[in-house]
Amino acid sequence: MKHLLLAYFIFCIFEFRIAQATPALDYDIIYVRYPAEARKSPFVNIPQGEKAYVIEMGADLVLHKKDGSELILVDCKRCSVMDPMMSFDGTTVYYSLNKRRGKIVTSWIYKMHLKGPSAFKAIRLTFDDGFDSKYYAANTTEEHYQSHHFGIRDMAPVPLADGRILFTSNRSGLTAFDSLGYNPYEVGSVQQLYVMSDHEGSDNNKFLSNIERLEAGTLHLAQHPMQLSDGRILFTTWQDVADKYQYGMSSLFTVHPDGSNLQQFTEPHDKNKFLDHFITQLSDSTVVSAYYYPSFDYGFGVLWRAPLESVGPDFLRFSNKPEKNAKGYTVNRRGFERKGTVIITPHSTPRDIPSPGSSGKYSMPSATKDNGLLVAYSKGSVNHFGAVCKKRNLCESLKSGIYLIDNANKNIINSPNQLVKIVDSPDHNEIWPRAVLPYNQIYGIPKPNILPSVDTKTEDDRLARAEPASIVGTSSMYNRDKLSGNSDPFQSKSSKRELHDGNWTVNGAEAGVFTNSDIYAVRIIGTPPKPFTKVINKYQDNKRWKKAERLIGHKNYEGIVERYGSYHMERWEILGEFPLNYKSVPDNQGNPDSSWAAKIPADTPFLIQTLDKNGMTLNSELTWRALKPGEARTDCGGCHAHAIEPLEFSDTFAGMRVPIQGVSGTEQSAPDLMNGLWDLTKGEIPLLNKEGVEYIKGAVVGVEFNRDVKPILKNNCSTCHTKGGSGGSFVLDGSNGRSVWETLSDNKRSNGKKFIVPQKSKYIRVPQARQSLLTWVVYGERLDGRTNESRKNDIDFPVNHPSLNLSDKDKRTVARWIDLGGPIDFPQTDGMGYTDDNQLPVVTLKVDKEDEYGYTILIGAIDVHSGINWSSLNVTVEQTASKSDKSKGLLESILDTVSDETIKLNGSLTPDENKVVTLFLPGTRLRKVSSFIVKVYVEDLVGNKNVTSKRMKIIN
Repeated sequence: MKHLLLAYFIFCIFEFRIAQATPALDYDIIYVRYPAEARKSPFVNIPQGEKAYVIEMGADLVLHKKDGSELILVDCKRCSVMDPMMSFDGTTVYYSLNKRRGKIVTSWIYKMHLKGPSAFKAIRLTFDDGFDSKYYAANTTEEHYQSHHFGIRDMAPVPLADGRILFTSNRSGLTAFDSLGYNPYEVGSVQQLYVMSDHEGSDNNKFLSNIERLEAGTLHLAQHPMQLSDGRILFTTWQDVADKYQYGMSSLFTVHPDGSNLQQFTEPHDKNKFLDHFITQLSDSTVVSAYYYPSFDYGFGVLWRAPLESVGPDFLRFSNKPEKNAKGYTVNRRGFERKGTVIITPHSTPRDIPSPGSSGKYSMPSATKDNGLLVAYSKGSVNHFGAVCKKRNLCESLKSGIYLIDNANKNIINSPNQLVKIVDSPDHNEIWPRAVLPYNQIYGIPKPNILPSVDTKTEDDRLARAEPASIVGTSSMYNRDKLSGNSDPFQSKSSKRELHDGNWTVNGAEAGVFTNSDIYAVRIIGTPPKPFTKVINKYQDNKRWKKAERLIGHKNYEGIVERYGSYHMERWEILGEFPLNYKSVPDNQGNPDSSWAAKIPADTPFLIQTLDKNGMTLNSELTWRALKPGEARTDCGGCHAHAIEPLEFSDTFAGMRVPIQGVSGTEQSAPDLMNGLWDLTKGEIPLLNKEGVEYIKGAVVGVEFNRDVKPILKNNCSTCHTKGGSGGSFVLDGSNGRSVWETLSDNKRSNGKKFIVPQKSKYIRVPQARQSLLTWVVYGERLDGRTNESRKNDIDFPVNHPSLNLSDKDKRTVARWIDLGGPIDFPQTDGMGYTDDNQLPVVTLKVDKEDEYGYTILIGAIDVHSGINWSSLNVTVEQTASKSDKSKGLLESILDTVSDETIKLNGSLTPDENKVVTLFLPGTRLRKVSSFIVKVYVEDLVGNKNVTSKRMKIIN
């Protein structure tokens, strides 16, 4: 009897009922119950937009039963639940749990079964394996590690059809490229997509659970992924490349579960600060997303829906005029829109203002059966932007509840009265609803489609198995969405950062006026990530801070990890430049054939640029991406071809692998060129010169101000440009008390106002050498396709400036430096400067079963800076448990001794011409093993290291 009373007492603690006359659902739901008000403020913080890490503690996980009763599954006071997601059979909920210890907040992935013997027991799935910041050679103390300032944030778990779990994490130990001046302690930690094996809590480290980063192209915030029914992963990511836009512009991308085929789903070149975030898919495959202005709207705005697929181009080009509802409130501000997009809730607005008539806003849609849509809906103004609220007295706390939209694939919600209330308590904010239903009841199939993986077969026979390389190309550099309207003025009438005009912040990214006849070559830019290192603190190291602050151009940081500056605060380097050599023949659109293909290092973020004859940027890709080993992406159909018909790659000369011939400086019989391919992975890369190309030893080329540009200016310009000299308005010898960098980078216009990005100073427009006054002077002519007379009130070419007798190499050096963003090292780089090798080597690992004879282990490695130290390669095979003796425990070596006939797994191993080492693990060694882990360790030539592993389960 005592046991029964105790059980009843425990049940009463965790279960409570709310008044509800008629249950609205015939199934249970899971949701997060958030505080109604923050402890120190009436305005709670929900992770969203540009503040993915900001969360108030105290959010519970709740099971809302179909009879109206509720069960608290996770009761949080000093923790907070986020991101619930249901399993495909509808019996398990996955979630992330945030905990705070001092200033450090950590998030771990958990799951909880709702049925069975372990029902309602929290099972932890991820653990503290440390940040990758410890792998960098320059990081030598605890203060250099990201864990000194941040906690690991494993968030947003998603079960995948292949049995793995997808989630987001900052484990890579990277800091976001940031041109905004945001405090890195708030938003600076890069969140990327990761995958792992599902388990029941026993696989308590990353080696046992096969944790690995899914793709390397996301360099800011990946948020809240889901798997579409066709097998692709859809997720939100912040693509604020260079000066494309300055903050908070997140759009949707898809990627395959093997990390390949990253593609835009909503247009990433919009110049408006609105986010596509919190996504779902209805029963009929229609995609639904929230669309909102971040920061002061709690992640709430309007909802839109769009078909998964469309006929022809995916996007329609709008006029850039905002779409408004019947009352004149903005509901859509896009310049490009996904075809078929419809605003579901037009009575509201995504803008950073109180909702029209306090009619509420929406967030966190979640599909349920029969094309129903569960939503988090908040009554009231749903806005706490101080200036607006104080003026109109409309500031309110969030008032979110869970509601249902019936037939969301067809219905339009013109009034909140059309919503069906599920739960809405004045004591809490109910968010993140999930239907407790099997996937089959919502989508009519047991689980999403499983897509073929590039892990098992390379996509191009010019790539070897496990080769750390990939192939990229396109059918045309002519077939593109061209700039419309205003042609990117030098000076904006507005000083507000939200109101940049010019297409560099929108689509096309065109640098000046040009015609197709100007298109000459291609440059592939490497955009290596920025690793976390010891912080230069504004208050603790003020002297060093002031020197650094001058070079990064922002005053509202408290601490920075940079050891270099650039005008767009990114590190850009050249992976290769090469001419378009098929232009003498027409393509199927009647244009000169401007197709090309190149082999590039895998898992290396990159951009593609179109170049003129001088090697200067005509237009640029402004979306980070990286390709997986063995991946071939030649399906672009053109450069920035979003709203036009693509050109088929296979019909072009590059697609037919016609030999590349007639380019001065090349070895005409080189196998890669004869196969229609520019190989940028051989350790010698092509760079344009006046005649054709020249090959530069190394895997990447950078241009830094003090090392490469300043000597050119000093040797050719400093005679005149002195205080009191003929060029005294532009002093380069320091006689005005300023460094050359400061003089060149002065952001003030003659009227005292500042230039608007991408114009950085009178002399520099970044990353656009073709539109920069410095380059015009170096080349002795205006280069942007305009004339002084055709453009009034802009920066003119100085027609009376004496000609400079610079070599072609020096001219291209200055132009490349501007096109790369104007990099400059700090006085002390600590091994993390622009000119230092501070990137991890890329390592590939494939373990192939060879029937009963054993396993072939294939290891590839490449480093795009100093190169691989192959003598550091160390390969181990370790058991996880013995079938005959479970007590042997984890990570015990099963290959301690190696016979003369067996390949030695430790020591110096020689790679083949594809940078691949092949080993064999005999099956006889694995007779008593249920699973084993292959670990690979390798360093580059300066000591940056990487570790990769794969756990293999043996099924006899």
